[in-house]
Amino acid sequence: MKKIGLLVNPIAGMGGSVGLKGTDGRAEEAARRGAAKRAPLRAEAALRPLRPLREDLQVLCAARDMGADEAGAQGFQTITVYEPASPTTSADTIAAARAIEAAGAELLLFAGGDGTARDLVAAGVTVP
Repeated sequence: MKKIGLLVNPIAGMGGSVGLKGTDGRAEEAARRGAAKRAPLRAEAALRPLRPLREDLQVLCAARDMGADEAGAQGFQTITVYEPASPTTSADTIAAARAIEAAGAELLLFAGGDGTARDLVAAGVTVP
């Protein structure tokens, strides 16, 4: 069975849609202005083409809306390897990426923005 990692930054992309520069520390303000979460929907969309392979894949992820919810909604077997804080922070992204790699992911998919990508670089993960 193949193992893929899924990491979702649930608040990524909310700020720009309502005139904020990112959501770091501003997710509540973005929500008050009417922003909707986009990254979770994009993660599910990315997983849909893989659904025919779901019997052969395990999805390693962080709990709840950092990956487990999205993978589960698409019918994948999920293994939660990290429990994030609520609300999530960049430290959760870094820790989750490291936990996903340590659990044996062969590929890491992520749904987030440029800040999430920087966090993955900061995590030092080497899985593609």
